[in-house]
This record gives sequence, C-alpha cells and structure tokens, in this order.
Amino acid sequence: MATHARTASLLFAAAASSISCSSTNASAPAQGAVDAGADAVHAGPLPCSTPVEDRPPGAPCVLEARGSVTDVPGTPLNDLVVTFCGNTCYGSRTDATGHFVIPIGNFLNREDYALHVDGRPDHVTTYLRFDKGDAQVIDLAAPFRLPLLPTVGTVLPADGAPASTAMSGGVTLAIAGGTTFDLDIADFDKGDSGRKFRAVNVQLEIAPPFASLAKVDAVYALAPSGATASAKMGVTLPNPSVATMPAGAAVDVLVLGDDYLSSPPTVGILAVAAAARVSADGQSIATDPGEGITKITWMAVRKRGN
Repeated sequence: MATHARTASLLFAAAASSISCSSTNASAPAQGAVDAGADAVHAGPLPCSTPVEDRPPGAPCVLEARGSVTDVPGTPLNDLVVTFCGNTCYGSRTDATGHFVIPIGNFLNREDYALHVDGRPDHVTTYLRFDKGDAQVIDLAAPFRLPLLPTVGTVLPADGAPASTAMSGGVTLAIAGGTTFDLDIADFDKGDSGRKFRAVNVQLEIAPPFASLAKVDAVYALAPSGATASAKMGVTLPNPSVATMPAGAAVDVLVLGDDYLSSPPTVGILAVAAAARVSADGQSIATDPGEGITKITWMAVRKRGN
C-alpha cells in the first residue's frame, strides 16, 4: 500500500464528508477538521482557541483559506472538493461561481500545509504549497486553472497481469508483469473509469507554480491521480525542445510529491524520480533501463544539470 498517498486520500475523503451534502455553497463551513492521527471527524472548537502550550511554536492564527477554480478558458468549476491539509485537514467545495472558502480557525505554520484541488473526473487534480506567512486569511487572488483531461486513454491492467503498456496524450507507460496498483480512494470503486490512464501536456504558462520553481522543460498532468504502482514503470514521451535537449542528452524525470506527514512535507514539490535520455533522432525521451516512476500524478522533464 502507498501509505502516504492513501493517508492523504483518506484525509481528503474525510474532509469532503464533513461538508454539508445538501449545499454546494463554498461559504458553508465544514463541520470539523480531520486530525491526521485520528480516524474520526470531530466538531471544531472556537476559532484559534487552542491553549498556548498546544500550539506549534510561532504558529499564527489562520482563520480561513479562500480562492476560486476555473477551467483553462475561465469557466467556473462547481462542486469540486478543495482541501487544506497538513497534520490536520480542512475542506470545502466550490460553489456555482467556482469560489471556495475553507474554514480553518487554528494556529498552524502554513508552510507545512498544501491546498489540494480535486478536478475529478474530467479535469486535472493539483496542489499548491504555501510559503511562510502570518496572514489570518489566506486569500488566493489568482484562480486555479484546471486543464481538461482527455476522454480517451488506456485502462490500467488488472493487478498481477502480464506486461503491457498504457498510452495517452503522447505519454507511454511500460508496465511490468505482475504490477499491482494502489488507487486513490476517489477512484478505487469506479471500475474501468477509475483505472483509465490519461495524460495531458500542460503549457508552462498556465502550469501550477511548482513547474516554474523546478525550472522544467515540459510538464504533464496524469490520471488516475494518486495511483501508485508496485513496480517502476518506464516512461516515453515527446521531446518538447530539440534545441534545448538534443539527441542523446541526459534528462531528469520529475514527479510531484504527495507526502503531507514527512518533515518537511514533500507534497506539492517536484523531485527527480528517474533518469532518462533523448532518442538518437531527438524526437522522444525515454527512461533509462531499470528506471521509471511509480506515482501517477504530475510528471515533468528537465535537461539534467539545469
């Protein structure tokens, strides 16, 4: 089992379940917070009433996080689950205008937290890590712009099946025989639709901030988001720039972290996961023998040394 991914998924589900099912108004507060060390949703205390001795050192009071979600052209996306997670999770949903308000009301160091916007089933899922700050209200002026996932893709093989490939959006995964998949809790009961591999090349100018921070040359959003393979999967994808990455160039494949509980958390940060190389004709990039990725999430490529 992919412990960190499954833990985060359970937190997302619990946060989502704490939202009133009879309303999609993002202003409606979540009924409580989810403690990463507990299994139950509990009624929240008064905002920022935690005794001094129980607060994280130097943590400011954070009352709420708010923002909006649209597709790439700018159409608001309604009824998407948005969570603010670290050691504790807080959640809400977008309203008909794409806006959300997540009630928090706790003392916390926001640099240990990330915002998760779940675009399933049609749009990509994304994360935003926060910098250190002391504002009581986290007000995100720029909307999250979620690209649309392709409708076609390859259904991931049944657990333990013979070797196969999965293709979508120019990306090919080489799946070893006997591989099993640990799906996100939002996908595991959806049958083939929850196992469909889909990939979209996201233009860097509209990509989430983690892409520019890692100085990547191309970035893809993959689905089913959060799925974890038991064995490394080889990756082949188009070379985004022969001028930048000529034939034979060494390339790093980066994958977005999703661990909220590590110290420091890796969630929302692209990190090198595999070594790759540009083909002899310069047209494609493929992971080296024995290299590959295990997470289906955001993936990027960068010329080694950049």
